[in-house]
Amino acid sequence: MLLKSRQILGMVLLCGAAGQVCSGAGDPPGRLHGTIVGVVSDAAGGAKLGATVYLFNRFEKLVRKVLTNEKGTFGFDFLPPDSYSVRVVLPSFLPAVRQNILIQPGIRSFLAINLASLMNSVELIYPGQSPAPLMTDEWKWVLRGTMTTRPVLRYAPQQNRQAAVVFGDTRGVVRVQAGDGATGVSGGQPDLGTAFAVATSVLNRHQLQVTGNLGYASRGGIPAAALRTRWSRSALYGGSSPEVLVTVRQLFVVGQGSQAPPLRTLSTAAVDRISFADRWDLLYGAQLEAVTFYDRRTVMSPFSRLTYRLGPQQELLVAFSSGAPPEEILRSPGPWADGVGDSRLGQDVGTVSSFPRVSLRDGRVHVQRTGNAELAYRRRFRKDLEVTAAVFEQRVANGAMLALGAAEGLDRAEVLPDPFSSGAVLNIGSYQRRGAVVSATRQWGRHWSGSVAAGNVGTLRATLPGEPVSSAGDIRRLLRQTQRNWIAVRATGVAPGAGTRFVVSYLHIAGSNALPMYRYLTQGFSPELGLNLQVQQPLPGLGLWSGRLEAIVELRNAVSSGYQRLNAAEDRGVVLMPSPRTLRGGLAFIF
Repeated sequence: MLLKSRQILGMVLLCGAAGQVCSGAGDPPGRLHGTIVGVVSDAAGGAKLGATVYLFNRFEKLVRKVLTNEKGTFGFDFLPPDSYSVRVVLPSFLPAVRQNILIQPGIRSFLAINLASLMNSVELIYPGQSPAPLMTDEWKWVLRGTMTTRPVLRYAPQQNRQAAVVFGDTRGVVRVQAGDGATGVSGGQPDLGTAFAVATSVLNRHQLQVTGNLGYASRGGIPAAALRTRWSRSALYGGSSPEVLVTVRQLFVVGQGSQAPPLRTLSTAAVDRISFADRWDLLYGAQLEAVTFYDRRTVMSPFSRLTYRLGPQQELLVAFSSGAPPEEILRSPGPWADGVGDSRLGQDVGTVSSFPRVSLRDGRVHVQRTGNAELAYRRRFRKDLEVTAAVFEQRVANGAMLALGAAEGLDRAEVLPDPFSSGAVLNIGSYQRRGAVVSATRQWGRHWSGSVAAGNVGTLRATLPGEPVSSAGDIRRLLRQTQRNWIAVRATGVAPGAGTRFVVSYLHIAGSNALPMYRYLTQGFSPELGLNLQVQQPLPGLGLWSGRLEAIVELRNAVSSGYQRLNAAEDRGVVLMPSPRTLRGGLAFIF
């Protein structure tokens, strides 16, 4: 008892003096946050090293995980005020649980946790002359009051146990948007539509999210629709929690005759994450997508990203993908991540209506496939500066690129009208390219950050731009892969007082190039062509609803960068562009 008291006293003094020794996250608690610290020991009072301590929120969702040090101490700091529970697991000992730990701003909560060994829980029963109950009422009350046996007793039927909440922690966003039409990096998006996303917790154990976009393609007012359902189960005690996604999309394409069928896609994806040996983290998954348009194509797209922690501030990352772009590991959802308070909601709102890149060649339908291999090194300096260096290699088959001008005068068997703009989609064939980037990101406070990056990337350039072209085959023959240097800057922030969120970025590359932008799998900063601006402005709610209303404006590629001009017959030009200029605006209701 004396030894345990000394451990608790030493831990309290150590945490009070340093403020970060018992921290699970490494950040000192603020005035609006609280802290949980504790000591783990056995029945004899000996400190237990290497015990795994799990922290759960009120919905039994895992928040953090730490290991006890040689003194048996642990800690979680910078915790928002709420009700938490702690579970301690160590081999050869029974798990221990502490529930209903109330965290208040500026308050430290101290826990003293004793672990009971498995042998202490064994009771030998000898047969007697008369039958007797295996456990008396006195023992039942003792076990009910012991923390180490509560996980076992929770499975016993209880008459007064409160029923689980069917739906809880519900959040979502509804967005109405209009624009002049464009095609995104990984696919097209309707210009006028109503996008929505709703996420909720089911029975405190399952996470369900539904995302959709109902609208019109700009060319002829053709209706378009997309719907995605995401399901996962909350990770228990640090285990894996795979996610399952099902996405369906449909739109009608004009310009191919009155009998043109709709473009339909159905995809199913599974994503999981595992951690092992305290240094390795693996995110992996696969997507099976069926595309129906005149013909049916099925694409299997596996992807993975392995992270190895070289030290507290250093990481080595290896990633690969094949087939469709792996939206689940592309970590650049844009300002929607801040707008809806949930990065996953923001990412799904932006990608659910991204149709696959489909093109025609020799009268047959082809789906663009990409294979990416990437290696990156990340280093954090202090807490506000991160530097990343990455190299990649990409192979593209049946690359699809938007063309404006005289593209519609080419052979109809080689041209597919773009449903989202006045241009057409051309199949530019297959190509292979390499690239490298070095980027630095600095954080100022909670709402301001800036990034600068420079690199070298493979682009497509016409060898003889003045030579006339009369077919898609001529365009494919003229395009060659060449290396170009580029530099980019990016800034994000929140204007004080008005609460305006903004993201502004600019990329400069010399010369005229058809530059398909590469989206990095190992870092959040993937530069975009030209000058880009995204603004979110909160609007007064007038007390009519519990959520908030925001206005959104997006301007992409304002300086028309990454274009390649070719000469067509009759002195008409064809302009190839992977990312045309786009202006969009809309309203979002967030709850």
